[in-house]
Amino acid sequence: MKQFRITLGILAGLAMAGCATMPPDPTVLDNARSAITRADDAGASEYAPLELRFARERLEQAEAALEDGNGDRIRRLADEAEIEAQLALARTQAALTRADLAQRQRDLDELKADLIEAFGEEMVDP
Repeated sequence: MKQFRITLGILAGLAMAGCATMPPDPTVLDNARSAITRADDAGASEYAPLELRFARERLEQAEAALEDGNGDRIRRLADEAEIEAQLALARTQAALTRADLAQRQRDLDELKADLIEAFGEEMVDP
């Protein structure tokens, strides 16, 4: 009976050790790093600098939390960094699209002015 209790105690100890938290995987930060790189490459430093800065700050905090080993905190910060970077990318793309639209509108206005000069107002705006 005593040997059974010892064996049971050892098994319980091994089971508890198996349930202990594993050290966080550093690759959990890869998505955030990739998102920041994409945003930066798209020009977020010009069009969405605040969001890009927030993304970098969250990533730095997540990297620092790797030393603490708090997996939940690391994942949360990495997710926040990725989301901020995605927001920076979206705002950058929106700004670039607005700039492209404005340029096309200027081109259209210039073409219309050229047509009016060549053919008169009546031929262009019926």
